Amino acid sequence: MQTAIEIAEVDHQLIVRLNQAWTKRATVCSPDKGQINEVFDPVRPDYPECMVPFFHHPAFQALSEALKSSVVTWGWIGYNLRTVTAEEHVVNPALSVIANQYLGKDDWHFREAMQQTLIDEHYHTLMHLRAIERTRLDRALDQDLDLPPSVTYLRLKALRETLPEQWQRDLAAITFAVVAEISVNAYLDLLADDQTIQPQNRRVAELHNRDEYAHSKVLAEVAKVMYANMPPVQREFFARNLSVALSAFIAQDYSMWEAILTQLGVEEAALIIADTRESNKNATIMRDYSGLHKLAHDLGISELIDFDFRPTLKATAVA
Repeated sequence: MQTAIEIAEVDHQLIVRLNQAWTKRATVCSPDKGQINEVFDPVRPDYPECMVPFFHHPAFQALSEALKSSVVTWGWIGYNLRTVTAEEHVVNPALSVIANQYLGKDDWHFREAMQQTLIDEHYHTLMHLRAIERTRLDRALDQDLDLPPSVTYLRLKALRETLPEQWQRDLAAITFAVVAEISVNAYLDLLADDQTIQPQNRRVAELHNRDEYAHSKVLAEVAKVMYANMPPVQREFFARNLSVALSAFIAQDYSMWEAILTQLGVEEAALIIADTRESNKNATIMRDYSGLHKLAHDLGISELIDFDFRPTLKATAVA
């Protein structure tokens, strides 16, 4: 059986090619820096209605068109806010730790890849902040809603609070970042390909998605090098907490939608959420875990992963 080190060496040229292509493929390196110039269309929803989990619920459909539109718009804003949180509080700190602590001096091309990825991710934060501000202006929103962070972020935060050692807290964040970067494309694909929503919103997802296709390849290879550099105790911790992260990313989470309905004054908010939670109790979040399934196999840790990959390899259900 190949070791993680041998696999990483085999894939070294993939990282070299991705690094060399960065100035041509990355959104932040494009001549217009990914500026969104699509015209606002007030008739189109800001977020795919098919991704609003209760859109067809009778109580929701009974609402006025204006109120339904507001719920969908705040769904788009909430998505962007959660993306910013994921970038700034999960992915970016974890990638910095990988680059500075888990890659050796002989891993230059992998460190270069991490720095390029960090630049991309910081620019994604700006893209999504701009998307929020643009939506607020286009929709003339003068209201602020208090939207909760995702259950995924809260699970990572709770996990880190239980860990006594800094390396454990760092590595827990790294497992969540690895899962995020290697599995996010399935969700972004749905947004980027949806022709019913605001063209400018679809464009944001399209640009972000284009970068993430490269990031998923980078993180898969970097994870192999990082794992090879770990002592046994850290390898065991990584494998065990990869299972925790995998489960966290497919957890059903209606907290944002419940907050939106409640704060916009939907009287039957509790009923709508309760019915939706019951009808979707066996649904799976939009994640493609095929890349992570392959990574676990390549690292030789499949038997250590307490997670059923089968329903998540091409999941398309909504939460």
